[in-house]
Amino acid sequence: MEIFIKSVELMVVGMGLTFVFLIVMVGVMNLLEKLVALLDKFFPEAQPVQRATGAAGNKAKIALAIAAAKSRAGQI
Repeated sequence: MEIFIKSVELMVVGMGLTFVFLIVMVGVMNLLEKLVALLDKFFPEAQPVQRATGAAGNKAKIALAIAAAKSRAGQI
């Protein structure tokens, strides 16, 4: 019976330590979230530059595709 009591004590201690570790981990993660949000105000991520392709760029690509298709159709 003594071994059973020791095993239950060991189980309760292990589960308690695991629970405490998980609570501490969640707390640290919440603190890191707030720290990252604070640092993001001072060091924002660079936004990617989007190139504006006008209608002329698209028309040139379409004309090139049509010319290639006509050229290929004439060779067959």
